[in-house]
Amino acid sequence: MFRLIHLQAESGIPRISVASDGYASARIALTRYRSAPAAYFGVGRFDHEGTLAEIILDRLCGPLGDCPRPATLVHAATYYRLCETCATGLDVLTVPELARLLGIACRLAPVPARAGRHAAPEEPSPAGNRIAREFATRVDDPHWRRELCAELLHTPGAVNGLLIGVGALTHRDVLDLYPRLRTLADELPVPVREELARATARPQSPAGVAGLRLGLST
Repeated sequence: MFRLIHLQAESGIPRISVASDGYASARIALTRYRSAPAAYFGVGRFDHEGTLAEIILDRLCGPLGDCPRPATLVHAATYYRLCETCATGLDVLTVPELARLLGIACRLAPVPARAGRHAAPEEPSPAGNRIAREFATRVDDPHWRRELCAELLHTPGAVNGLLIGVGALTHRDVLDLYPRLRTLADELPVPVREELARATARPQSPAGVAGLRLGLST
């Protein structure tokens, strides 16, 4: 039996929760996962006793899966999947390190096919990587927030950096920065703000976590 799973950090400790729907094969579960990559961490394989025996991580890079490079690493604070390019400068775990942390076998799924045999690959957003690295220390800067919002307008893929940056904040960080997080929420481009607000209905998803930490709601 295969089920979609969530993985979040609570006070620095990874917590796994499981979706209710079950699937007969990993392929079917991965197909469902890929229809909403921001909503889940991966696919869990359960044995005949109902024990989680293995976690299958998809190769979609970033919380939204919009980077064309296959993911090979996991962000150490948010557990979002990242390719080597998007992981540059960030604190990451290898899949074996993640398995040791969780005490559960982990493996990468096959690389998903992209649309069209000759589809031109899109480059990951360097701005998104920078946003993720700088978020905690610079969200208090009004000029930096304006640059962030401008980047989100011109480079939609940069929203991955926003999700990683907000998701990596500790609970203490969120409390200390909450007035600035609320200010940023008001400053975000309307489409981004509305999407994050809708995502709060899925509080365990990366976008839902970001929306809630920014003080948004449906």
